[in-house]
Amino acid sequence: MKGIFVSTNIKGKCLSFVGTNELENGMLLEKGDLVTGETQVYNTALPTGDNTVYVAGDPAWSYDTSTVINQNENEYVIPAGKQFRVYPLEAGDRFTVADYGITGGDTVAVGDYVGLTNGSALPTATGATEPTTAFVGKVVNVVTKGFTYWVGQQVDNSVRLVTIEVVKNG
Repeated sequence: MKGIFVSTNIKGKCLSFVGTNELENGMLLEKGDLVTGETQVYNTALPTGDNTVYVAGDPAWSYDTSTVINQNENEYVIPAGKQFRVYPLEAGDRFTVADYGITGGDTVAVGDYVGLTNGSALPTATGATEPTTAFVGKVVNVVTKGFTYWVGQQVDNSVRLVTIEVVKNG
């Protein structure tokens, strides 16, 4: 499963980044240098835990109606070398990601904190302990979407979506 991201309540205007590796929606990234020859497109950098981060939020939808590739959000990836959107995060902003897009997210609950791990683009659940990283978020909602059904075998297409409110960033 690939990262799911919902821009629940983000005030800032999006920027353009480009990465050298395949990325997923909901990842937290630092802004690198400007791409050579560009004036508004930045390289990505993995978080160090010391600097401001941006959340990757490129649309998962393909407008080519002859194919269904990338039309399922949980299968969407941002290819290496392709420009994509990121959103700046400020205190009070909220965004939602799938629990599997958070390190330790399978047990995350309302009231828990999330921070960063040096070199990882995934937010890290820290439980009731507020992290000391430059980015700190607090879980304000956890909801399960989807359902289980039977087609010759039991299929569960549900996902736990975690809404994070930014406490600080930078």
